[in-house]
Amino acid sequence: MQRTTVRKVKFLGACEDDREEEWLRQMGKNGYHLQELPFPCFYTFLRGSPRDDAYRLDFITTRNRAEFQQYLRIFRDAGWEHLGQMGN
Repeated sequence: MQRTTVRKVKFLGACEDDREEEWLRQMGKNGYHLQELPFPCFYTFLRGSPRDDAYRLDFITTRNRAEFQQYLRIFRDAGWEHLGQMGN
């Protein structure tokens, strides 16, 4: 299967995390896997084989780099992949 990059724009409210997570999951089931989210509402996907991946959006207020790296390490140790961040 040829792998291609696809960009999509989708407007969701700041409090619609559940809808965004489910949309990303459905995209994955259709073979579009999130690669990056450079700005709010702008998504970059890589076309591949369909998968049922779970996506989770999270909010953390720390500005301390060491604390943030420790926070990410907890999720990596659990098998999660960090795809990106916005703001602090």
